Amino acid sequence: MRIGTPEHRDLFCRTFIETHVDFEPEELPWPELDEVNLRRLRAFPFWRYARSIEQRAGRMVTAYAHIVDDPVIRAAVALQGTEETRHGRLMEHAIERYGIDAPPLDIADAPVSDEEFSIFGFGECTDSFVGFGAIALAREKKILPSALLEVFDGVMYEEARHIVFFINWWRYEEARAGRGGLGAHVWKALGYHFRAAMGTVTGATDLPPMPALDDPELSAIVKGVTPVMFLQTALAENRRMMARLDRRLIKPRVMPAIATALLLGIRMLPPRADASRATVPATNQPTNGVRPRSAA
Repeated sequence: MRIGTPEHRDLFCRTFIETHVDFEPEELPWPELDEVNLRRLRAFPFWRYARSIEQRAGRMVTAYAHIVDDPVIRAAVALQGTEETRHGRLMEHAIERYGIDAPPLDIADAPVSDEEFSIFGFGECTDSFVGFGAIALAREKKILPSALLEVFDGVMYEEARHIVFFINWWRYEEARAGRGGLGAHVWKALGYHFRAAMGTVTGATDLPPMPALDDPELSAIVKGVTPVMFLQTALAENRRMMARLDRRLIKPRVMPAIATALLLGIRMLPPRADASRATVPATNQPTNGVRPRSAA
């Protein structure tokens, strides 16, 4: 199947629509949490940001669907808008259900255009990759009950569908416009990733500072997660999520490639100096192997 053909368009739109699951956030199997897990859940400082960002995404994608000319793509984008809006309602429900202190944040909407949808989509590729690793690590470290993580795993699968739909849409539009080969696409994708990151940083300067993790036990677990551990987990979870979608579809490659390069770079670093010093005795030893005579 050639990228940019009607067959390609029909495949990525049809796959997205057919894998949609209809549900209401309130009807999901939310577990009852004991005091320890309630305290842990409430200690995470990201709730107000996550809810506002998802609500903003819902508005942006829904608005973008109205300016898409192709009716096949328009239907898929409109469905993504529905799912993004539902993610915002899901976050709202979790906050209310578990009594999480998360006052609303006012985040301005982005302009609606092909360019802004592209920046948004590449930003989602980054956010989803990080989210894959975070949820998988929370499961592995038993930070929260598996029943609760199953609910958020469903959200992560929807995000996987979103970024696969997006990257196929972007490559489809690029092919139809006759823009560049694979190398050009990589550099252009890196540029969009950078612009998305800069937009996040710029937006964050207008927001109140995120509070510290208010739970010593949970903070200790989180601090025990090394960069290597996180990157390995995120890569493995990304592979698992991508394997659930049609193999004929293009999958996002930039974030896995960056993570793999970072992982290789970290492994090539020399051992930390403090770790190497720990093996040296505190007393000075002669270099010729002769033990010093006692001063007595």
